[in-house]
Amino acid sequence: MKFSVIAPALLAGIAQAWRPEDRDLAAFNMTARFEQLGKRFKPSLPNGINKIRGVNFGGWLVGERWMMINEWDNVMGCAGSASEFDCMKDHYSGGNREEGNRRFENHWRDWINEATVQSVHDVGLNTIRIPIGYWSYEDIVDKNSEPFADGNRMLPYLDRVVAKAADLGIYVIIDFHGAPGGQQEDPFTGQNNHPAGFYNDNNFGRAQRWMSWMARRIHTNNAYRSVGMIEVLNEPVSRHDNNRYPAPGEDPGLIQKYYPAALKAVRDVEAELGISDDKKLHVQFMSAKWDSGSARDTSTVANDPHVGFDDHNYISFGFPDSQRGDQWQLMHRACTDSRVVGGESFDITGEWSMTSNVDWHDAGFFKKWFTAQQQLYESPGMSGWVFWTWKTELNDPRWTYSHATYLNYVPTDAAGLEHNVYQDVCSGYR
Repeated sequence: MKFSVIAPALLAGIAQAWRPEDRDLAAFNMTARFEQLGKRFKPSLPNGINKIRGVNFGGWLVGERWMMINEWDNVMGCAGSASEFDCMKDHYSGGNREEGNRRFENHWRDWINEATVQSVHDVGLNTIRIPIGYWSYEDIVDKNSEPFADGNRMLPYLDRVVAKAADLGIYVIIDFHGAPGGQQEDPFTGQNNHPAGFYNDNNFGRAQRWMSWMARRIHTNNAYRSVGMIEVLNEPVSRHDNNRYPAPGEDPGLIQKYYPAALKAVRDVEAELGISDDKKLHVQFMSAKWDSGSARDTSTVANDPHVGFDDHNYISFGFPDSQRGDQWQLMHRACTDSRVVGGESFDITGEWSMTSNVDWHDAGFFKKWFTAQQQLYESPGMSGWVFWTWKTELNDPRWTYSHATYLNYVPTDAAGLEHNVYQDVCSGYR
């Protein structure tokens, strides 16, 4: 199969893992849905859409307090705790554990659900990325020392969401967001370890077991039929993290041990199940732009034709705080940057936002900046984007795609997103 950024001739005779247009996913051709919604026009899309245009379901299966303070403190009952691990330890130990399970299950049921997927679809998006932690597979959790809520209780809600995505023809990326021991010193891993404790053989082995388990679930459960990609690790400690890099055991363990072993874990399951090349998963690694090493430095990854890469780009974080409100600088960076890395294929900007020190009420600026970033992540050599995130409690369109659609800061249908590609917003910023 092919994306518009890849010349068809280059793909002739090459077996490819499936990409969205291979399965004619409905969210990549929104005409039928527009008719159902009673729109008075049909989107004029040349041969449909073949760019990833999506959102993350952040805060759902891995909670992050900064984006959901009321949910975290009151619904989940985690006030004063930094991470999910800490919440269960601090508030729900001993005989109170079942109350913690009940609170977490209510969150998994309500924060994201089938109605959320429908809303994502109805604003013209075609992809969702689902962050999830290793504790979703209870067999690899050390229950004596890792007091997470029971991960098996989140799975029915995950099943319902991916099933709804499949019904709507939405492409799904499963993102391994929280690794055993934590791959970063940050609660987004579900833990708050200092230093990051993932990079050792025991935790690598547990993560490999998670990859095998999830790959099997995807290939044997019909609800997961539109899941086409599994990411082996989100945001490991990088050189951007100053004195954190490398975390103990990370260099060369991440590149030389874990990455090829994680890929092998997925491919071994596919071989066992007899999965044909055109139905294999793309296995995704962080782009070399992340600067924690290049996954392609090992031949196992470099020689696999079914891999993809994940670029994360929060533009304002690349400036000192005093410049994060400089509109010209922010636009200039979006209009002149390139996220392409030579040798990487199926490269997606899997996290980005409009966070900055520009007042979020400035509709004119954010409409331009969104468009400039969309064009950057859909430029030749890139396969599209996934915004962080769909839902928060911030009421801030810089972080919250659903709120940005409500304010009309971003297009609210597939036709608008496609037409955005042709808007000239970068004149004067190059």
